Amino acid sequence: MFLQDLAEADAAKESVLEVQENYADFMVPDPFHFVVPVLRNDLLFAVRQPGAAPSPAEYELIDRCVQGLSAVFLALRRRPIIRYQRGSELVAKLAESLHRLTYKQEAAVFDFGASRSAPPVVLLLDRRDDPVTPLLTQWSYQAMVHELIGIHDNTVKLTSSKVPEQFREVVFDPRQDDFLRRHQYRTYGEVGASVKSMVEQFQSASTKHSRVESLEDMRRFVLEHSDFQKLQGNVSKHVNLMTQLSETVSGRNLMDVSSAEQELANPAASLTSAASFEELQQILRGTKTQDADRVRLAMLYALRFESDTPRVRQMLDYLATAGVREREPRLYAAVEAVLRYGGASRRAGDLYGSRNLLSKARNVFKGLQGVDNVYTQHTPLLTETVAALASDRLDPLAYPYMASTGDEVAALTANAKRAPPREVIVFVLGGTTYEEAKAVAEMNDRANAAANAPGPAGPAGAGPSGGQLPTPRVVLGGTGILNSQMFLSALTSGLNIPQPAQGAGGGAGGGGGGAGGSLERSSLM
Repeated sequence: MFLQDLAEADAAKESVLEVQENYADFMVPDPFHFVVPVLRNDLLFAVRQPGAAPSPAEYELIDRCVQGLSAVFLALRRRPIIRYQRGSELVAKLAESLHRLTYKQEAAVFDFGASRSAPPVVLLLDRRDDPVTPLLTQWSYQAMVHELIGIHDNTVKLTSSKVPEQFREVVFDPRQDDFLRRHQYRTYGEVGASVKSMVEQFQSASTKHSRVESLEDMRRFVLEHSDFQKLQGNVSKHVNLMTQLSETVSGRNLMDVSSAEQELANPAASLTSAASFEELQQILRGTKTQDADRVRLAMLYALRFESDTPRVRQMLDYLATAGVREREPRLYAAVEAVLRYGGASRRAGDLYGSRNLLSKARNVFKGLQGVDNVYTQHTPLLTETVAALASDRLDPLAYPYMASTGDEVAALTANAKRAPPREVIVFVLGGTTYEEAKAVAEMNDRANAAANAPGPAGPAGAGPSGGQLPTPRVVLGGTGILNSQMFLSALTSGLNIPQPAQGAGGGAGGGGGGAGGSLERSSLM
């Protein structure tokens, strides 16, 4: 009706040349990464009784996610098959509501015609399936900035006293910054070397501009001045960012902390609860180690050795003796909260690769291969989950199809064996991380390389007949972009915990909220 009114109003002048429809229910911080913003993301972390119906506030959250995801489907012109994580009541409700909207209530709107390739799949996950990734110190540039400083709507607020006041709020958007686009997934050391090179380039340009002696020099200066100013602004921004990152890394003893985190998170590492406890005590005792970092290590320890209840209790007692419970009672409570939220009984995925022989064999192979960088050896569970989906290894009992009848489920299962999905949309209820966004970008790089390579497509895994399956293109989305501080805050937001005594310190560093960005359809994929 609106289009008809517009056409009638414009009948005489014919001023309207083009009408475009854009779906603005989601934000796009990166080309393959979107966010459906919700008002109370922390509600998704509340401990729920199995089988309990969602509360009115939780139903509102589900409705908001349906709005955002349906907008993504319309923007991409896709109606995907729905698979979801079993064991999460909210994810199941989301899958049910999404299926009802796209396949029943508005089936015609989401019918984009037949395709010769396999239909895309949307995989709905609960953040509790991988509580490890949001707890880790990050070392790739974009993820590290979000973890240690915080990215909110693609802007960063610096607090270092070494950074001049006028440079303390900067835009951190790879679409507007060539240096960031090239380095957002590079490691801390690689970015440092590149910033040094950029400073040297700027010094060379400054020397060149200082010699303005003739009319020709003046003409050249005017032509190049805008580029020079742009380079100057970029140099200042990334030098200031690296300055604050460096201060934080050294001030919080993050090299040692991160090394221990990676060991605890690595499924291929052969660890015992006793030996790991002894090693952690040295770091926990460190004078530079902050309470938030002590708690993150304790949480990773509790998740890894959950079955060894006495050792987990010993870790809690150690934190209490060190004064963490008194100084930061909310942080202290997060150790037990993470087990209630994302303990083994609450997860569908094989987080530590110990549930079947194939996973164990893969971990042994990883251990034999070794790692290039001890600080980046962790791989998010999402990587293995998507690979399993692409190679038809994803357990249909743990990640069932959402369909109207059992016959439909059987047909979808059979079709997936014949033609695995070439496109996957992953949506995480509770939020994603920039480490997972990096993993998705790497998957898409492999998919693009395989598509452009001569011969058969590159592998995502072995197919049912023993051949290689093509690597799918992946889009990642969630209800926010987490760092460890946000994750800890969400975990403990519903707990009734007394405030710490006045003057208590050692709180968490970092900050930041979700990331925003362009809303055009072309921005996503």
